[in-house]
Amino acid sequence: MDLGGTQGAWVPQAPKDRARRLGPGAEPTLLQGPGVSWVHPDGVGVQIDTITPEIRALYNVLAKVKRERDEYKRRWEEEYTMRVQLQDQVTELHEEAQEAEACQEELALKVEQLKAELVVFKGLMSNNITELDTKIQEKAMKVDMDICRRIDITAKLCDVAQQRNCEDMIKMFQSLHLSPIKVPGAAGRKRERKQVSDEDTSLSESDTSRKPEDGEDETTAMSINEEMQRMLNQLREYDFEDDCDSLTWEETEETLLLWEDFSGYAIAAAEAQSEQQDDSLEKVIKDTESLFKSREKEYQETIDQIELELATAKNDMNRHLHEYMEMCSMKRGLDVQMETCRRLITQSGDRKSPAFTPVSNSESTPNEETEESDRDPPSEASIR
Repeated sequence: MDLGGTQGAWVPQAPKDRARRLGPGAEPTLLQGPGVSWVHPDGVGVQIDTITPEIRALYNVLAKVKRERDEYKRRWEEEYTMRVQLQDQVTELHEEAQEAEACQEELALKVEQLKAELVVFKGLMSNNITELDTKIQEKAMKVDMDICRRIDITAKLCDVAQQRNCEDMIKMFQSLHLSPIKVPGAAGRKRERKQVSDEDTSLSESDTSRKPEDGEDETTAMSINEEMQRMLNQLREYDFEDDCDSLTWEETEETLLLWEDFSGYAIAAAEAQSEQQDDSLEKVIKDTESLFKSREKEYQETIDQIELELATAKNDMNRHLHEYMEMCSMKRGLDVQMETCRRLITQSGDRKSPAFTPVSNSESTPNEETEESDRDPPSEASIR
């Protein structure tokens, strides 16, 4: 039963054709008021003013119920829509949770792989660092040995050269200032000179008295020349024996003074007068000094070369030291990174399985710390 609408729609009214059939005397009269009148089929008019307030109250109640029903329906539709949306969101969250579990499993596998790779990488790095430490130590020892060896060789060469020069100069000055040394060649020449002087009978007695004095002067000059010749032969035959190729004595025309340059000194000294003998002796001394100067120059060049090699070795040692320090800093950085990764892995393991992993982590941490403590002392010893 439809209770909606207005009051006129619910109260029956007399149709117009029925009023026409009743006649003019029986026309219904519509009253202006709160009530509604209708005509009975028998022509009796019934006034319903007595039930109109109750109907109006009922209509009001029905309208209120309808409004409440519409409000409840609207709320129900809103709640239903929200429920559908929440169900969709719950479904999406379930899917995301499943995806997160899958990602967590993948991350756990990656963490295990990274643990294994970290162990391998740490072993490789420790082996490489140990090898580099040994190589650096070997190179440093080799450089130290080379430097000490070259210093010893240079010192010995300087001592030998200085001692030989002193001995040669002492012998030369002793031969000049001490008594003349008689050699077989000088005695033969003296006999020849005596025979020539004996055969020369045309000279006067004064000349014969001067001949012994001239013979003694000639013998002294010849002995000096013979001594200088012996010294120069010794200097020419003298050679440094050393393992270093850069320090060997090279016999060249510029560095070696040959005796062929002084081949005519003995004859010239025997035939020339005392002034010419002094000039030749001075020339021999000058040549000897030039020889000593040339050797001193070569010694200085050798010393400069050794100093250059020492500077190069020092630069190499500094470079190796800088490289070693850089490698040590890289090692410290890698140790810090590995320690950070280990802590992250430990934290992720603690979050994943808090019931079991703390024991394993607490057991693995001392082991890793003992391994690191076992591996760190060699590096510290190498740094020292």
